[in-house]
Amino acid sequence: MEIKMKTVSNIAAGIGIAIVFVSFVLNATGNANINMDDALKTGGFVKAVFLPVDASIWINNIFGKQSAISRDNNK
Repeated sequence: MEIKMKTVSNIAAGIGIAIVFVSFVLNATGNANINMDDALKTGGFVKAVFLPVDASIWINNIFGKQSAISRDNNK
């Protein structure tokens, strides 16, 4: 089974959100004393690691389709 990078990027976004949410819940219930600024930075970092993947997908979607159209017009 092959996992596409877009799927991995979406999973990373979910993990980042989960880190922040779990930290908030633990703080709200008094079970942990986690600095929310650190939790937000960690969650953002997890997603930021995969931003090049997202940028690559965006570039392929924008310029890949455009180049295919220009190839068809040159025939």
